[in-house]
Amino acid sequence: MSWMQDGDVQATYADVDDLIRDTGFKPATTLEYGIGKWVAWYREYTSHHAG
Repeated sequence: MSWMQDGDVQATYADVDDLIRDTGFKPATTLEYGIGKWVAWYREYTSHHAG
């Protein structure tokens, strides 16, 4: 694991109960899937926008 930077948090715990109650929206994307998709996008994006 890399060192912590200013502003980094050690842990977060999202509570979407209010979101579900108020809007009826219930997130269905798993963390593993979402991170995998983001990493693929980031790699593709940076390969075309390298400085």
